[in-house]
Amino acid sequence: MEISVLSRKILRELCTNSRVSISDLVNKYNVDWHIIKNRITAIEKEFGLFYTLELNSTALGITTLHVVIINFVKKPSFEEFKKFAEGSQNVQLAFTTKGDFDAVLFAIAATPKAYYMWEISLMMELAKYGVSIRSSEATMPHIGFVPLNDEQIRKSDIDAVYKKMLLVLNSDSRTTVRELSKRIGMKENITRYYLGKLEKSNIIRRYTALITKPPYKFNILYFTNYTVRLGIDRRVGNERRLQYWRKTDNFPVINEFQMMFGMCGGENSLNWAIYENLEEGLKQSVELHRKIYDADSPEVKWALIDKVAKGVLPLRNIDMKDGFDFAFSESTTPGITAKTD
Repeated sequence: MEISVLSRKILRELCTNSRVSISDLVNKYNVDWHIIKNRITAIEKEFGLFYTLELNSTALGITTLHVVIINFVKKPSFEEFKKFAEGSQNVQLAFTTKGDFDAVLFAIAATPKAYYMWEISLMMELAKYGVSIRSSEATMPHIGFVPLNDEQIRKSDIDAVYKKMLLVLNSDSRTTVRELSKRIGMKENITRYYLGKLEKSNIIRRYTALITKPPYKFNILYFTNYTVRLGIDRRVGNERRLQYWRKTDNFPVINEFQMMFGMCGGENSLNWAIYENLEEGLKQSVELHRKIYDADSPEVKWALIDKVAKGVLPLRNIDMKDGFDFAFSESTTPGITAKTD
């Protein structure tokens, strides 16, 4: 897609920190204020930017995030599936798919028992369609996140003033302090004080922007199970070097890989890639993944995201290495750290 390098850099800045000021961008890139302002306006329109929050779910009292793969004997209509997803407070993100599975849900719960009870209710409610599910807990989100809906903020035990702020920022994280103070009914200087405390509380992981009108249309979701054999630490390092960090445009419009979760349960890992060309996308994601882990006899299931039934797809442009969350320290497992080049 034809978009200037400056615009791509600004887009990455907004995805990394949606509250970055125009003045900061002017100083960083040595460009006129009006040029930066016009570029932001153009980017917002072109990519449908949605300014929101990447929240620390644990700080909100959420202990489990599960990814649920669903297959139906008789598929419900999209409207029926959407009604179910929207009616469940546990479901944060839901979409139908075309491929090895029919739908995927990202669901949260305050405790393992609460999740178990929800999963039972899920199977009972969808039983008339002949439903089968495979549920896995997302124990290590390396790349990407699942946006939390406002209900989770309202139900949390955090201070009331923080709730008010988060509810505003979750739907527009670029809101100015002046506007925020009006929205929550508080003096501007007091709002600024509490916002500073909120930012130090670790409740907000990142002020971010999501690309709701992505330039690429093929969202490829794939899950893998492995028969783990010796040397897998090197293969994990190769995966990061050959897939996530392979040499591409330094400032792409959107990252090819949006999500990589390590999981426990039905599946060992989840990957989410987005490409303009389906054949090339499958080659660089599913096929390359199989090749890298060939020694571990990978069982890969993949599908294309079709329609969103609930939530917003968390598509972004961020620095892959800086945004990668490592599960292991270099001292304990050097083969699967950032130093894979």
